[in-house]
Amino acid sequence: MAPVWAQPEKMRKLYNVPASKTVKFRCQANGNPTPTLKWLKNGKEFKKDQRPGGYKVQNHMWTIIMESVVPADKGNYTCLVENRYGSINHTYQLDVIEYSLNRPILQDGLPANRTVVVGSDVEFVCKVFSDLQPHIQWLKHIEVNGSRGGPDGLPYVRLLKTAGVNTTDKEMEVLQIRNVSLEDAGEYTCLAGNSVGYAHHSAWLTVYEGNKTLLPLGIALGNTFSVTHV
Repeated sequence: MAPVWAQPEKMRKLYNVPASKTVKFRCQANGNPTPTLKWLKNGKEFKKDQRPGGYKVQNHMWTIIMESVVPADKGNYTCLVENRYGSINHTYQLDVIEYSLNRPILQDGLPANRTVVVGSDVEFVCKVFSDLQPHIQWLKHIEVNGSRGGPDGLPYVRLLKTAGVNTTDKEMEVLQIRNVSLEDAGEYTCLAGNSVGYAHHSAWLTVYEGNKTLLPLGIALGNTFSVTHV
C-alpha cells in the first residue's frame, strides 16, 4: 500500500510563532511496508548542523522538533514520506516573529475612579501587558508632615501590595479594599515594571458618609516615587 496521511486535517500549512518558542511539525502516515520519513528545508536536505542547537526527530511520532527558534529558521519545511509503492509530501511554512522588548503597557481607563459609601468593599483593576515578566505594585499617595511630596518634588506613597513568591500576575492586577473608611479616600497608583522600564496609571477613591463627600485634589505624578513606611 502506498503511503497516505493519517490525519491530513491537522496538517495546516502556515505557522507564525514568536522567537524563542519550540516548533513541532508532524507528518503521520500509513503504508505497507512502513514508509520512511525525510525532512527538507527550502527543498534541500535538512541537516542538524544547519541550525544552532540542531533539531530532534521522533520517527515513531512522525515529528520534527526545533527548540528556541530564531528568525534564521524561517522557511519551508517539507516532510517526504515514501515506500516502494509511492511517496507523498507536505510543506509547512514557518515565519518567526521577533518582538522588540518594551516596558509594560497598561490598559487605558484602568484602574478606574471609584465612589463608594463608608463600609463598602471596593476593587481597583490594573491590566498589564508585557513581553517580559512584569513586577506589579499598588501604591497609595499620602501626606508626610502636611506635604504630599518630598523636597525632590516626587509624591510620597505607601506600598500597599507587592508580588510575593506564590503571587500570580492576575492576583497582582487587582487591589481589594474591604470595609472602606473615610481615611481610605485618595489617590491609588498601579506601578508595573520590567527590565526595560516601567509604567503607571492612577485612580481616585471617593468615600461618602451620609451627605458628606471627600473630594480628592489632583496631583502630578513624577517619574518615580518616594516610598514612606508609616
